[in-house]
Amino acid sequence: MADLIDELRRYEPHMEVRLAIQPRMPQEHTVGAIAEADGIVWIGEAGQQGYAPDEVAERLGWR
Repeated sequence: MADLIDELRRYEPHMEVRLAIQPRMPQEHTVGAIAEADGIVWIGEAGQQGYAPDEVAERLGWR
């Protein structure tokens, strides 16, 4: 979890956070509830917002 926190600290605190999934057709999802179970922290998604821009796929190394 420290790795995720360190990565997020590079950005301004007021910025929105989205999850990008499916490398072939990147979808944009909002972050939902966060919970712990069996020693793992889970980040839930709160719904698809649409498709992520091509720039997102490029910066994630998916294209």
